[in-house]
Amino acid sequence: MAVKDFLDEQYSMIEDVKDTTFEYSNTTVVPLVSDSGLTYESGDTKKGKILESCVLFTDIRNSVELNKKHQTETMGKIYTAFTKGVLNVAAYYGGMVRNIIGDRVMVVFPSKDCHKNAVYCATAIGNIANFIDDVFKDVDFKCGIGVDYGEMHVIKVGVEKHSGENEENRNLVWIGKPA
Repeated sequence: MAVKDFLDEQYSMIEDVKDTTFEYSNTTVVPLVSDSGLTYESGDTKKGKILESCVLFTDIRNSVELNKKHQTETMGKIYTAFTKGVLNVAAYYGGMVRNIIGDRVMVVFPSKDCHKNAVYCATAIGNIANFIDDVFKDVDFKCGIGVDYGEMHVIKVGVEKHSGENEENRNLVWIGKPA
């Protein structure tokens, strides 16, 4: 396919998305990408969900500088310990991990008791950071933690691929102030 034809297809796709109607239903449960109540659009009504809840974000502070200063193996161990610790703590407090990008983790909580669970989770993540700082004595380890509450619209985005890359090309987007 010629580049011009490919770009014409992309333009048509964008026009189609612009004309798409969105339909939302309320939920108190944190959706998964496999949720059948969420749909990809293609000329149809796109179905999404509305969740009013708490979101927690955490990331490693000064990770760029830490990567410059420490060996790749050391940083790999720190990323592993931090991510595993955050995932374990999130699960313990009922949070659902909905995004991991590099050193950043997004945790969304079911609506019921989300304030309490998010604060407890944030406190425990602070403990995980202290443990990492204690174990990796040559690394000045710190993390940032933020929690917010409010209404989020959740939609599926992505494209279908007929290869091993299919799952990596699909995800949920969280639209709203807390996200």
